[in-house]
Amino acid sequence: MSVPARFTARAGRRLAALTSVVVLGATLAACSSSSGSTENGSTGHSGDQSNVTLTFGFQTADYPALLKASGLFNNLPYKLDTPVISGPAAQISALYSKATDFGLVGENTAAFEAANADTDLSKSEPKIYTIAGYSAPGNPHPSPALYVRTSANINSIQDLRGHSIAYNFGGNIYAGYVKILAQAGLTLNDIKPVRLPDNQSAAAAFVAGQVDAVVSGYTSVAKVVDSGQAKLLIDNESLGIRGGAGFITRPDVLTEQAKLAAAKDFFGRFSTFYSVWYPNHEAEVTKIYESVLKQTPAIAKINFETQKPGKLYQIGDPQFIKDQQAIVDAAFKANGVKHDYDISKVFNPIFDAVAVPS
Repeated sequence: MSVPARFTARAGRRLAALTSVVVLGATLAACSSSSGSTENGSTGHSGDQSNVTLTFGFQTADYPALLKASGLFNNLPYKLDTPVISGPAAQISALYSKATDFGLVGENTAAFEAANADTDLSKSEPKIYTIAGYSAPGNPHPSPALYVRTSANINSIQDLRGHSIAYNFGGNIYAGYVKILAQAGLTLNDIKPVRLPDNQSAAAAFVAGQVDAVVSGYTSVAKVVDSGQAKLLIDNESLGIRGGAGFITRPDVLTEQAKLAAAKDFFGRFSTFYSVWYPNHEAEVTKIYESVLKQTPAIAKINFETQKPGKLYQIGDPQFIKDQQAIVDAAFKANGVKHDYDISKVFNPIFDAVAVPS
């Protein structure tokens, strides 16, 4: 078995194991109550939510632990399940199968799904929406970023021609990947693409020296970057990508009034978590990174500093939507998606008022 194939197989086994967690779930907190609490960052939506369950898929196990540690999700008037599902592709599958109601992916995931659909959105409704976004502008280690092995002699993005590049499909990593190719005047036929299920698998292949380049984040490849075996070539801010995360859901989730009210409460708390709790609790955050993700204290601190400036942003912002269209255009130019559709309809600002209060 070739090395990329070996990484793919190993990652696939891990992905299958993680995806099975959807069935089991992980309940953060719940209580039987007939009205939404206004404590701990709640937005105070009324109505009986005691029979409502929100299932929110996260990609790494630190998220459920951090939400619990914050205390912002205690005594909820609804039940919150937080399964860990690695990679945007698995998150999309969980959403389509109705194993989850919401998923953590990249800001671009729903747009890529629409661009690969057989039917133009001008003639149909999206199958999934992006309904919230998170970014950390100005952080010391922007992501997604392109890292290259110094031994590969890649000094510009044009030098990627003929080289192997690891990435995962569906989110910000893929957005960075196709934007890089488009800016370099390259297509998938000009490089050796190594598509893996998630960021962790792609970074592992790069760190092991099995690919020449990877689109990833600094903490995932810090070992080889700090040793001089690899270097940063270009980051998301240079590519016009916000980075951070996007949150997706299905249209039917938004039509259930009790579930919608619970989701508005959740995103109000989530906004407080990012903008207030997280940046003021370094010790608690880094302890979770060390214990749950098994990161070294140095990497845990870097992760904290990278995420510290983070906040939710408005999905309905016209400039944001324009930037997303430019990413899809670049993906189409690089032969990375099937169609160059207008994808503006996938960005649903239904939670903007509670996630990004004026």
